[in-house]
Amino acid sequence: MVFRLLVGGIPESFQVRHADPWGRHYTLCRNPDHLEAVPKKEALRRGNWENARAGRTHCPHGHAYTPENSYLDPRGFRQCRTRRAERIKSRRVPPAV
Repeated sequence: MVFRLLVGGIPESFQVRHADPWGRHYTLCRNPDHLEAVPKKEALRRGNWENARAGRTHCPHGHAYTPENSYLDPRGFRQCRTRRAERIKSRRVPPAV
């Protein structure tokens, strides 16, 4: 919103990113001088998603990502086996009495 009001429109298929020369991405910075519109492909290139994911040692529910507790789904995303089992168990419908 700040970018649109103070800088101008955002071209189709572009994203507004923080223009940091060191590649850091500050989501709370709203200084229009620090924002730039870049193509989505460029925004993804700048993001270091593999290292960010690899650096996580625990799932969002606090279970450790150990080799025994990690599951790689068909899309290539790592999942916590403990949490996955909890989700599957909670979906089961108890037998009718």
